[in-house]
Amino acid sequence: SSGINAEFISREPNKWPGEEDFNTSKDFRASLQNGFQMRMGLSRKLVEEIGRGLQYKEFVEMFTKSEFTSFYLKKYTARKEKDNVNIYTADSGYSMKAEDGRDLSVPSHIDTTITLLTTYANGGLQALYKDEWHDVPSVMGSIMLMSGSLIEELSDGKLPSLRHRVIDIKSDRYSTPFFFNPSYHAKICESLSGKCTETGKEWQTFGPWQVKQLHRDEPLLLTPTSLN
Repeated sequence: SSGINAEFISREPNKWPGEEDFNTSKDFRASLQNGFQMRMGLSRKLVEEIGRGLQYKEFVEMFTKSEFTSFYLKKYTARKEKDNVNIYTADSGYSMKAEDGRDLSVPSHIDTTITLLTTYANGGLQALYKDEWHDVPSVMGSIMLMSGSLIEELSDGKLPSLRHRVIDIKSDRYSTPFFFNPSYHAKICESLSGKCTETGKEWQTFGPWQVKQLHRDEPLLLTPTSLN
């Protein structure tokens, strides 16, 4: 079944460049592994503190395995409008244009769970606050935390999600988002207060729901059947 295949894929070992593929292959792997483990440790600490603050031990237990956690190395290049508008399907709900006509590298969206984002010295990131878009400062050496829609649902709105987007700055732009996700079989249908979450009306556990989100949100990385 698609669930079994997706679960297997979520636990596959990483594929790394060979030591002779380029001059810094070994350093590349070590650097990424160190960055991943640092973010894993920070994320687990954040989840523990959230669970303690909300008196919600089940929240911490949801992240025991976190198989679908991912660490992206992203390079955005300036796109021509004709290439930009065809990235997402019409039913995705995404637009690659800002209200003022500027092109977007990433459309307006809300992440699903817990995001740690590093943008280095690259501008372009904007966040929606009180119905207005605001530029998010890029501070070298910093990591930004964003909570997603599922976290808002599970916490009964105590941890609001953040809508954000990226303006196409018309030059190369780099970022490294880290998505810390619950375990594949974590139950996401019941919130802190015991009520049914909006997501839980259709999905009982995290893994199958995440598969659907990834197929919708990552058209440049996945085909419609990549995780099936």
